[in-house]
Amino acid sequence: MRECLSLRYKSCSYSYVKKQSIPHQSSFFSSLSDLQDQRHDLYRLADKINWSAFEKAFSPLYCPDNGRPSKPVRLMCGLLILKRLRNLSDEPVVEQWSENAYYQYFCGCLQFTPSFPCNATELVYLRHRIGEEGIELILCESIRVNDDDPSGKGDETAFIDSTVQEKTSRIPPIQNCIGK
Repeated sequence: MRECLSLRYKSCSYSYVKKQSIPHQSSFFSSLSDLQDQRHDLYRLADKINWSAFEKAFSPLYCPDNGRPSKPVRLMCGLLILKRLRNLSDEPVVEQWSENAYYQYFCGCLQFTPSFPCNATELVYLRHRIGEEGIELILCESIRVNDDDPSGKGDETAFIDSTVQEKTSRIPPIQNCIGK
């Protein structure tokens, strides 16, 4: 039997459980995948990422029978990836998720949801829970997905951008400093 991990923050105990996937229910509205341009970068990226690797790695960190159910692993990992892709902090990525159908499809939603997916502080708790190894797993998956070489060997050469921009600092004229 797996051990339950429980985190304590400000006298509150948070336990997380892997949510069971909900089967697609038919409705009058189309699913997110039907409404989106399949050539969009996030749409294509969502289909390339091996989400099951995150499920397998992070599901032992959640207790299935203690506390409130957690957010899906794909949602939380997707938010972390979107945060890095768009160079956002926790609050803006959560706010933009509720407005952007591509973000929601990327994170595994079947229907558009106009509410926030979670509180921004839950991303902090997730980063603490998965630790450096979890962040490294997400980074390795993003490198694998972005590797253009199908053999997986990669390039032997690393390209480094060494562009330097001039500083816009201004040196005061010497005659203005003499009298002071």
